[in-house]
Amino acid sequence: GRGRVEASVQLALTTDSGCVLSANSVQSLPRGDLGPAADRCCAKLRGELLALLESGACACEHTADQLIVFMALAGGTSRLRAPPAAALSSLHLPTAVHFAERLSGATFRITESEDGCQLVECDGVGARARPAPLLE
Repeated sequence: GRGRVEASVQLALTTDSGCVLSANSVQSLPRGDLGPAADRCCAKLRGELLALLESGACACEHTADQLIVFMALAGGTSRLRAPPAAALSSLHLPTAVHFAERLSGATFRITESEDGCQLVECDGVGARARPAPLLE
């Protein structure tokens, strides 16, 4: 609306092992309350990012579900440490696994690690690109 500002905030950190973790948000903030509203948004994202870091996961839930298709198509075994199941806000990860298995033939296993993270393992199908057909 007229009295609002669309804002996008991205926070990222790099761990000692080189893993990049991020949290982001797109918000419609009130113009008259822009500073405090932006501060609240950043504080929320900071909390999400610190929780992700403390969980030991290597990807947030929104990134983890996007990686499933690549794990399914890759050759060999892929592994991913996802946030604990109790920390997930949606069923995107198990849904992505469900459909990736059925559409690709890949085999997934999701187990809980000692620290509570989900270990997602996939025996991928080793997909190869097909050459484009020649036009005559």
